[in-house]
This record gives sequence, structure tokens and C-alpha cells, in this order.
Amino acid sequence: MDEVKFCSYCGKLTSSCYSYCPWCGKSLVHKSSVSDALNSSLNKMEKIQMEDRLHELEKLETCLDNLEEEIDAFLSKASS
Repeated sequence: MDEVKFCSYCGKLTSSCYSYCPWCGKSLVHKSSVSDALNSSLNKMEKIQMEDRLHELEKLETCLDNLEEEIDAFLSKASS
């Protein structure tokens, strides 16, 4: 059975016989520990989740702004 290692760039498991990651093409010359690869992958995932949350908040903010404009228009017509 081949020894395995993790790509420190994409976090994928690779065979130790490879010099380059077959998924991302980065060099596998230096071996990374499982915890390093896991931390790197988790950090990337956390960044993506934060970006998604910010995008959702921006969409909600736009919806609230539109609702506020509609309420203001409604109230101005009702008071006329």
C-alpha cells in the first residue's frame, strides 16, 4: 500500500509517489501534516461561508430598503 499525503493547497489526499497534486497541479515536494491540511481546508471553508453570509445580508438589506421605500410611498399617498 502506498503512503499517502495531503496537498497543502487543495487539501485532497494524494499518493506519496506523486510530485504534483493530480487535482490542483501544485507541487507536493514538502509534506504537510494532516492537521495542517485540515486547518487549511477548514479555513478556506470558513472564508467561503462568511462570504455567503455577507452576500445574504446584502440581499436582505436591499429587500428592507425596498420595503421602506414602499411604506413611505404608501404613507405619503394615504396622508394626501
